[in-house]
Amino acid sequence: MSMPFEIVFDGAKEFAQLIDTASQLIDEAAFKITEEGISMRAMDPSRVVLIDLNLPASIFSKYEVEGEETIGVNMDHLKKILKRGKAKDTLILKKGEENFLEVTLQGTATRTFRLPLIDVEELELELPELPFTAKVVVLGEVLKEAVKDASLVSDSLKFIATESEFIMRAEGETQEVEIRLTLEDEGLLDLEVQEETKSAYGVSYLADMVKGISKADEVTIRFGNEMPMQMEYYIRDEGRLTFLLAPRVEE
Repeated sequence: MSMPFEIVFDGAKEFAQLIDTASQLIDEAAFKITEEGISMRAMDPSRVVLIDLNLPASIFSKYEVEGEETIGVNMDHLKKILKRGKAKDTLILKKGEENFLEVTLQGTATRTFRLPLIDVEELELELPELPFTAKVVVLGEVLKEAVKDASLVSDSLKFIATESEFIMRAEGETQEVEIRLTLEDEGLLDLEVQEETKSAYGVSYLADMVKGISKADEVTIRFGNEMPMQMEYYIRDEGRLTFLLAPRVEE
C-alpha cells in the first residue's frame, strides 16, 4: 500500500551533502520512511563498507508521515537534484499516490523535480556489535586532511591508538606521512583505549566516507586490531550517519 507523505528540511545543502556522501558508495538505496523517521542501510557493491543512516522525525521542520513505506531511489539522480539546492533553500520531499518522489527546492523561486521511484532489493543487514578496543573522537577537519595527506603517499592508511595518542600513518614505496594527535591538540576531542590498537583501511573508501563531513563535525571512530572500523557523525544532534569499513589486511 502506497502512503502519501510530506517531509520538510530547512537547509537543502546540508541534506545534499549527506546524500552525496552515500552516493559515492552506493548506486541505489531503499529508504524506510516511518512515523519515527527516515532510515537507510546498504552495502557498497564490493561489500567493503556498510552504511547506516538514521534521521529521526525531530530534525525535520515538518514531518507528515502515516504508517510506513520503503522507497527505492537512484542515488546519483537524487544527488544531482539536491545539488541544485542552496544553503538557505528549504527542501520538501513529497509523495502522492503515484510512484514518484517530488523534490522541491524553495528559495528565491520554487523548483520541483519529479524523480521516479525504483525497485531496490532490501537486504537484511545487521550492524554488528564488535569488540572494539579503541574509541577516538576527532574534528572532521583533521580526518579530511589526514585522508588527503595519505592519498599522496599510499592507498592504505594505518590507524594506531595508544593510551596517550592517536596516529594515522601512510607508507608508500618511497614516501610516508604521519599525523599525530594527543588530547592537548585541538583536533582530538576524546581518546579511550583498552590496549594499543592498530588497523589499516583503504584510502579510497575513507575519502568517500569523509566527503560529507564538515570541518567542525565531531567524528567518532571505533576500531580494533585488524578489525573493521566504525565511523559515525551526527546530523543536527539527533540524526546519525554510521559507516562500517572492513580492514585492509597487511601483507
